[in-house]
Amino acid sequence: MAAMTYIGKQSKTYLVSMHKHPELEIIYCTRGDGVLKFEDDSFLRYVSGDILIVPPETPHMNSSENGFKNIHLQLFGLVPPYKSPVKIADGGGVIKQLLKQLIVIPLSEMKNKNTIVQNYIELILNLLLGMADAERYSEQVENIKNKLIENFGDCYFDVSAYLDSLPSSSEYLRKLFAQETGLSPVKYLTKIRLENAQKLLNIRPNDPNRLKIKEISEMCGFLDPLYFSKVFKKHYGYPPKSC
Repeated sequence: MAAMTYIGKQSKTYLVSMHKHPELEIIYCTRGDGVLKFEDDSFLRYVSGDILIVPPETPHMNSSENGFKNIHLQLFGLVPPYKSPVKIADGGGVIKQLLKQLIVIPLSEMKNKNTIVQNYIELILNLLLGMADAERYSEQVENIKNKLIENFGDCYFDVSAYLDSLPSSSEYLRKLFAQETGLSPVKYLTKIRLENAQKLLNIRPNDPNRLKIKEISEMCGFLDPLYFSKVFKKHYGYPPKSC
């Protein structure tokens, strides 16, 4: 089980010299843009909303012409999900919200603070690990699956429009996706949204400062909280307010 060693929000920065960490590092760009460079001359360009995952003991430096602001999360006790650094886009801004929640929690005043922090970390990791699913799918299905995971928090993401934008027939892609995953793309997206909503609802039960159902529904891609409650109850057998 992973544990957090450090979390911090960076002020506007232009250069961080070459360094490495013994822990897995998650970097979330909240403003600006930059380039993460590595010893082998490879690099990852990023902009606001991008997430960079850097494996342990990986030397890297961060630079920008315009400046950047990042949130850093360092974890230990975790088998790295990737062998090399990767970039993931936080389509709906869900991970950003979770990191902000971690930063503002008054840990010194909160009971069971370790459990609460652990729950946040596990939820963040589950979202990120969704991109590193060990199951094997065809390239087309894998791309669709990753696109759905990336955009599950976007209330306006249109599955049909996305499928229509791909080179292959959207009907063929729907059938292929259902054949390999057991669900249609729309049902798969709904499943992801509900699973993550349930995790958010269970993070801080009975805490007056917990996220409201309306906030959670929007973070998980449901624009209408009443519709969210209806779908949630149908899926789990109990309403969100019972969590």
